[in-house]
Amino acid sequence: MSDELQRILSIEESALNRNTEIDRILKCPDSDYFAVMEINPLAISIEELVSLVKKIYRKKSLLIHPDKTDHPEASKAFDKLKKAEQVLSATGEEDDKYKEKHRLYSIYKAAAQSTTTSDMSQNFDFYDETNVKVRQKVDEILLDELNQLDLQKLAKQTEEMRKHDFQKQLNKERELKRQMEAKWEQDRDYRVNNWRKYSNKIEKKQKQKQKQKQKKKKPEVLV
Repeated sequence: MSDELQRILSIEESALNRNTEIDRILKCPDSDYFAVMEINPLAISIEELVSLVKKIYRKKSLLIHPDKTDHPEASKAFDKLKKAEQVLSATGEEDDKYKEKHRLYSIYKAAAQSTTTSDMSQNFDFYDETNVKVRQKVDEILLDELNQLDLQKLAKQTEEMRKHDFQKQLNKERELKRQMEAKWEQDRDYRVNNWRKYSNKIEKKQKQKQKQKQKKKKPEVLV
């Protein structure tokens, strides 16, 4: 790994090298922080990783710093490099970045086991054909995870939309019910008055009928 580190540290800060490095970082999968830092994690212990990452980050951050280049996506590459440094330098076991680092390390180990029978711990060259194949396998795994995550997000969004529509309809029905109850209350006096008028009208008709019956009734003839 010392030869790889020396290769990285010896890169001259020329405009060509800056742009080449920026383009390389941009092509790396967002979640493959080892690829961003040009580190073969299987050729170094997890304990040695933090100090190595700091050295590489110091060199690369100076090389691609947005203030030193007119590359249109320098800031994006720099942010990507910074994120990789933060994840790979994390040490707290409860830290999400630390867990993310170990998860990625486990993916590399699984990819190596399914790709080659070579002893990866002795294969330091980052651009060795075997290492390239392992990274390609890692990329596939990360892409599958990303697609699965996208499907989960889509399912969650669909469910949230369904709940939102249901709640919206429920609120609409509640508002309609409230308006109907308010209208019913507002019309109470009107209904009472109408009922009284109707009752009085019926009562009046009944009295009129009774009077008419009494008029039509013949008086008894006394013998």
